[in-house]
Amino acid sequence: MESLKAPKTFKVYTLIKQTGLSMTYVYGAGTGTTFGPGFYQSQQEAEQYRTLEVLKDTAGTRSNYLVFELEVPNPAYQE
Repeated sequence: MESLKAPKTFKVYTLIKQTGLSMTYVYGAGTGTTFGPGFYQSQQEAEQYRTLEVLKDTAGTRSNYLVFELEVPNPAYQE
């Protein structure tokens, strides 16, 4: 029996607030594994934080909240 090999890459999701030409990461609490502020383990988690941010945004700044999927190299991968 062989163990499962680590994948070459994995996906991370980020949530960005865009107001005009200004872009900033949205710092949600995140659950489970954390990849740093503004990054999420699943698309569902990023979408939930986007919904929360839209509901909290009462300043009337007409900000857009964008979710991006990033594929990053897995540091545990070995050839």
